[in-house]
Amino acid sequence: MKVDPCLFYVPASRVDTLLKNVPRDSIALVLDLEDSVPKDAKPTAREQLGTVDLTGTGLTGVSMRINSVETPDGLLDIQTILALGGRIGGLPLQTVLVPKVAAGRDVAIYRSLLSRLDEPPEICSFIETLDAVENAFDIAAASEGLCFGQADLVAEMWAQDEAYLAHARSRMCVAASRYGLPVIDTNSFELWDMDLVRAQCEASKQCGFTGKAAIHPKQVDTIVETFSVPAAELDEYRQTIKDYEADERGFAVSKDRVLAPPFVLRARRMLALHDGIARPIR
Repeated sequence: MKVDPCLFYVPASRVDTLLKNVPRDSIALVLDLEDSVPKDAKPTAREQLGTVDLTGTGLTGVSMRINSVETPDGLLDIQTILALGGRIGGLPLQTVLVPKVAAGRDVAIYRSLLSRLDEPPEICSFIETLDAVENAFDIAAASEGLCFGQADLVAEMWAQDEAYLAHARSRMCVAASRYGLPVIDTNSFELWDMDLVRAQCEASKQCGFTGKAAIHPKQVDTIVETFSVPAAELDEYRQTIKDYEADERGFAVSKDRVLAPPFVLRARRMLALHDGIARPIR
């Protein structure tokens, strides 16, 4: 799954009217069939997926959050994707975001259902249940990416236990890094104070998240600025690898850095992540 600094959510039921406000740069467009679409509007939203035109967005593909296959709407969402041949609005469906995942076997069900497509989309799993937190590594092993759903997770708890939420966030970020996956933080419900959104982004980045979800155009620039990886940083990783391979000693200390196997491993893994070829730690 490609590392995008921002996943921008648009209700599938309103994508035609909201299209003009969709950011064009540094985002992955997520058409949402789940929480942002009322149950009575879901049939209409599915119909609109067959008529909307996204070719003018400049995007090369789209993502979609569907309903859980444990519900009739989730099964109808899958049927719609199959009927459309995995193309939405003239663009390929690159990633399907699946909610309420409890274990890796759940991901396998989605993968099996979507395998009929000529080019099956990647699967990004939501860690938003107590079971998912406990099974984060199992879920990561079966997925191409992870997303955090804090609001749904808190709904399963008697109180918003910040210590447990910190544990959940850390556990999924470590699981994502273990399997070389992008990991997307939950969206912010703050629409006015961008300093607060920036602080949330910085905290997420320090935890290990590679991006964050957005539900309003105002949030996008702040999220993109925080999570974008400068080309200079990637070049530095490449230079670290090059210098290490050129040094016969395999270890060197200079004024501004230490050149040793752990730092080279990190450089290789960061480049693999951002080139979309990351693999689990061996």
